[in-house]
Amino acid sequence: MKRTLWTALVAIALVLGAAGCAPTANTTPIPTVALDTGSFEVRNVQASAKVVPAQETRLSFAIPGPIKEVSVQKGDTVETGQNLVTISSPDLEYGILQAEAAVRAAELESEYWRFPRGGDRTVERRELAEQELEISKRSLDTVHAELRQTTVIAPFAATVVSVDVQPGEFVQPGQIVVILAKLDNLQIETTDLSELYVASVEIGQLAAVYVEALDKEYPGEVSAISPISDTIGGDVVFKVTIQLDDQPKDLLWGMSADVEIQTEQ
Repeated sequence: MKRTLWTALVAIALVLGAAGCAPTANTTPIPTVALDTGSFEVRNVQASAKVVPAQETRLSFAIPGPIKEVSVQKGDTVETGQNLVTISSPDLEYGILQAEAAVRAAELESEYWRFPRGGDRTVERRELAEQELEISKRSLDTVHAELRQTTVIAPFAATVVSVDVQPGEFVQPGQIVVILAKLDNLQIETTDLSELYVASVEIGQLAAVYVEALDKEYPGEVSAISPISDTIGGDVVFKVTIQLDDQPKDLLWGMSADVEIQTEQ
């Protein structure tokens, strides 16, 4: 009897529990959200940028010395091979005179022993004189090469952007004395293009460049992508270079710009 009563109570409890958990007609089912696990596709890449020359060089001396002559000033246009700055080096100038005198003496000695002079040592003396002449010529070439280091020359045709020395000033090796740049060929370099987007950028892609100072947008295309990253504020960025279709006459080195690269042609 007790067992029968207990079985009945359990059956009633199961029925009531099932009834309480069953949804009613007014219950709204919970929607299922489908997540898109496809790859993220970037259509346009935007970045801040700056105007820079396509070619720039900072020139210095390889040897120390006092400045003898400054042949250019800021704003000058120079040609390839033009002398820009010279340092004074009396020791090297005197060394040229000595080396030239040694070559002349060796030439006379070699000329003297060119013809038979009698004795058993004529051939030996001729060979020795020729060797000494060759050595003296090499010494003269060496001194000339050292003397060339006293003059800074322009490696390419450009504009003098800065002259940082004056006559009488003593300079050290590696000290910047002149900065040259091709200001007629300016380009745009990004400054904060994240590593997250650089993979979407390719050489030849079209770009729109907005120059803040000129308040105008100019067309261009990607001409270079740096293979080496930089770090700015803890973020890894890559430099991307954009060549403008036409350079505005008012565009200046150092102006700020914003670029938008069309990664989906």
